[in-house]
Amino acid sequence: MSVKNEKKVETKVVEVELLTREAFAPFGEVLAIDGLERLDINIYDEIDVHRAGIFESDQPVEFLLNRLRLREFRVIFLERHMELTQTFIPFANEPFILAVAKPDAEIVDGVPAIEEVHAFFVPGNTGLNIHRGTWHEPPFPLTNNSVVLTTSHQSLTQGLESNLDETSEISQLDVEKRNITERAGYILKLQIP
Repeated sequence: MSVKNEKKVETKVVEVELLTREAFAPFGEVLAIDGLERLDINIYDEIDVHRAGIFESDQPVEFLLNRLRLREFRVIFLERHMELTQTFIPFANEPFILAVAKPDAEIVDGVPAIEEVHAFFVPGNTGLNIHRGTWHEPPFPLTNNSVVLTTSHQSLTQGLESNLDETSEISQLDVEKRNITERAGYILKLQIP
């Protein structure tokens, strides 16, 4: 009887941080009213207007509704999109966690270096607008069947609809989706303090 010699895969952990505008600034904008200056728009006394961020897209925007089921806090892929700033807005006051790395993150073995990856707890009354090229994994819900509105465009959506290639990745249209374990040889987990 032969015993198969299996290599043990190392697990690396990123601790989830509380979201602040300052901490999230390298990755994008926090879409929440607290801390924003009121604009001088006085048409209605009952409406206060605040500029939360700037959305950019090279193509017409699509709104995708994502129903998120609970899953292990494991970052399998990091992906990025160069043709838009992508927005994630929770419905029904459902918080989520988002793992990100800066657009100019140091790349090691084809993925952002572990030191470059951050994860943020996003309250249910807050959205995020990530910069073009920000590496990210889709939101991790904290309750089952959470719904998050996500901005996209046709090229991005079509890229995500394509199948994973032989390396378990997608590099099509406006999708650069890289498999962390396949490329870097470790499992990346998120830890809530």
